[in-house]
Amino acid sequence: MNAATYPCINPAENKNNMIKQPIFRNFSPKIYQYILSAMVIIMYICVCVEADIYVPAFPQMIKYFGIEECEVQLVLGVNFLSLCIAGLIVGPFSDSYGRRKVILYGLLFFMLTSIILVKTNDFQALLFWRFMQGFAAAVPMVCAGAMLIDTYSGEKVSKLIGMINAVITAAMAGAPVIGAYLSEEYGWRSNFIAVMLISIVAFVFFLLFIEESLSESSRRKLNIISICKDYIKVFKNLPFLCYCLLACFPFITIVVYIANLSVIFVNHLGISLEDYSYYQATTMGIFVIFSFMSVYLITKKGLDFTKNIGGIFSIIGTISLFLVSIIDHTNIVFICISMGVIAAGGSLMSGTFGMKTLSIFPEMNGIALAACTAIRLFLIAIFVFLSEIYFDGTIWPISIIITGYAVFTICLYYYLIKDQQIRLNQDGVA
Repeated sequence: MNAATYPCINPAENKNNMIKQPIFRNFSPKIYQYILSAMVIIMYICVCVEADIYVPAFPQMIKYFGIEECEVQLVLGVNFLSLCIAGLIVGPFSDSYGRRKVILYGLLFFMLTSIILVKTNDFQALLFWRFMQGFAAAVPMVCAGAMLIDTYSGEKVSKLIGMINAVITAAMAGAPVIGAYLSEEYGWRSNFIAVMLISIVAFVFFLLFIEESLSESSRRKLNIISICKDYIKVFKNLPFLCYCLLACFPFITIVVYIANLSVIFVNHLGISLEDYSYYQATTMGIFVIFSFMSVYLITKKGLDFTKNIGGIFSIIGTISLFLVSIIDHTNIVFICISMGVIAAGGSLMSGTFGMKTLSIFPEMNGIALAACTAIRLFLIAIFVFLSEIYFDGTIWPISIIITGYAVFTICLYYYLIKDQQIRLNQDGVA
């Protein structure tokens, strides 16, 4: 479905049709492209910010709720767990009922949970509503990019997604700085207010301007049994799982690191909240820079070269972080340098392994993408929970988790190389 010029309609006539059609539709294709791209950015920022912006407020939340330091990581953990569960459901529903209806209900629920979280004074209630917020956040996370793919094709989509990714990664890098400023100036609750305001803007903007992108003829009948069979087929494929787990490495390590960093740096190493925010933003900034560099390397040197360089960087950073945690776990500069090297390597390898993952099931990219997202979020939730259990105020437990997963991915990569050699030999014999 391509963007087109729509007739001007009377908003009053559209009141009973708001779910199906936007209120304002009289835009040229060029203008609508900018509006849709802006909307996708806002929706992704909702998802990114609702995780990152809270982290600088963790030391204040510990004091306010009177909880143990290890418990505060649950604010992230329960959210990623619900994102994982909902992500498997949202995609098939949007394929059947259309993107607009599903996203509107998702944004509405996201807005309501954000408003409730602003008012919450009990930590258990906060965790419950963070879990529910994750369900809502899964909708824009899964469906926003699908709207671009529905509306445009080929090179146009690639350019738009590249531009949007640059804006989103910049927002992720800036979120901790903003979160730290808000926490220091207005208290921890101000971060929840910021997310609430973004969610309101996203809902209103989408309601007013964004049309349905999936035509009736392109929709699939919702067949639970068929969907389950597709997921089973994907999850049973060993190369798919291996490539997916390799692509997950940078996201798991960065989230586990960020989930614990504010409490370690502020409560145990005594640095200011503002200084902490810059240390965290540095890691995300490096990830952004090397993400752009990966595009250049893939073009000039190829996929294999890029992913191998990324793997080497990741291993060097992991070993460095492990040694720092043993030798001098209070050395903030070396901790951040080590994590920066991991982020650089991870950004080079994640995209290449991600492409390998999706290439295994080209006929059902939607299911494969949802499965990849679910695996990543599930592992993030598990490792955040583990970091909570073994938290001791130092970087040591985090380095153990990251090192353990790095060793695991090396084994996976070795298996893939051997499997590829066996397949080539069998083809040669045949």
